[in-house]
Amino acid sequence: MKDSMYSMFAGVPVSTGVLRSALPGLRAPQARLALLQQRGELIPLRRNLYLCSDGRAGYSRGLIANHLLAPSYVSYETVLFQEGLIPERVHVVKSSCLTRSRRFENATGVYDYIRVPQGYYAVGVTMHRTEQGYVYLRATPEKALCDLVLDSVGLRLQSRRAAGIYLDEFLRMDQDARMRLNPEIVAECADASTRKSADLKNIALFLSHERL
Repeated sequence: MKDSMYSMFAGVPVSTGVLRSALPGLRAPQARLALLQQRGELIPLRRNLYLCSDGRAGYSRGLIANHLLAPSYVSYETVLFQEGLIPERVHVVKSSCLTRSRRFENATGVYDYIRVPQGYYAVGVTMHRTEQGYVYLRATPEKALCDLVLDSVGLRLQSRRAAGIYLDEFLRMDQDARMRLNPEIVAECADASTRKSADLKNIALFLSHERL
């Protein structure tokens, strides 16, 4: 039973109901799930959501983030670091969502969720493939930058020059990696946002001017 369960679910967040279906014929499936947790073979992620662990298969925190709260997509400094745009490693997986902002903590790490406007949510979201071959929703690096700007309290980028200073001095963004950013996606985010639209437009202007 164990081998077949892990072959199906290793590295994938699964619900209590799905796990029970993998334990047919047991009179006390809930007790069996509790025993698997005690053995470290099931990692509780939140209520009624688990990660199968056999000590061999890896897992993706991005995939876990999508399952902890849906709909959501991984974004912010998490994506900017993954793309080599900022130097600081981020230990918290940060995501955008449509519900209230919240935090989850479990054995795999800390996950933060930040609410964004509904009309803005879908712009610049793509599918990212994990090493295990699964996919999860993740912001493009341009959308991740826009999300970070929207969440930065007190930030005012009132000119193209101010946008450049923010990217260079505050984020310490790698200039070579920055050249891969598409200003059109930033401009699209600006048009879709009900907040800090002018700030995002100035970032788009700076990125466009930098390409000249």
